Amino acid sequence: MTKTLLVDGNNLLKIGVHGVKDFFNKGEHVGGTWHFLNTLRKFLEENNYNKVVVFWDSETSSSERRLLYPKYKLNRKQKDEQDFKEQSFLNQKQRVKQYLEEMFVRQLEIEKSEADDLIAYYCKISEDEDKTIFSSDRDLTQLISEKVTIYSPQQKRYYKNGDFIKMYEIEIPHYNVKTYKILTGDSSDNIDGIFYLGDKTFLK
Repeated sequence: MTKTLLVDGNNLLKIGVHGVKDFFNKGEHVGGTWHFLNTLRKFLEENNYNKVVVFWDSETSSSERRLLYPKYKLNRKQKDEQDFKEQSFLNQKQRVKQYLEEMFVRQLEIEKSEADDLIAYYCKISEDEDKTIFSSDRDLTQLISEKVTIYSPQQKRYYKNGDFIKMYEIEIPHYNVKTYKILTGDSSDNIDGIFYLGDKTFLK
């Protein structure tokens, strides 16, 4: 069976941009670029995959979801093209994509789509592949199955079929993550849950 690595590109790049803050080249921050390529290189040296696909958020990634839920991610700071950090992230993203192109790594970015949407769709249509999702985004743990495993580069551990996922102060089976999100909401995406049902009440 084909072994495929599905990389959440924006997630991995943001970890480097925010984590490797003091890495500059000729006055330009390159911490995200260095971290992305170095982390992926080490992982691929230690693990054999037949296929690697990197998925990216598009610039209009939230637009379709806001048609369904207008409040989606409106709690986040609006991106400003003049903002140094935002521009640095976009520059490094473009550079990483160029490097991956030279390395013949498959990449996918579709207008009005987020990387996790694309990853979820790929998992659905590739039944004959054994897939590992490379991401620290806990939302993607909903995709865990007999043929889908998650590897978190921040926690440096795998989440496999049957494992429990830590959500703040509690641990729940991976197949209940979606139910948990529906009931309690998702503050990072500005999605409301059931009124007065927070993590502590849910645990009780």
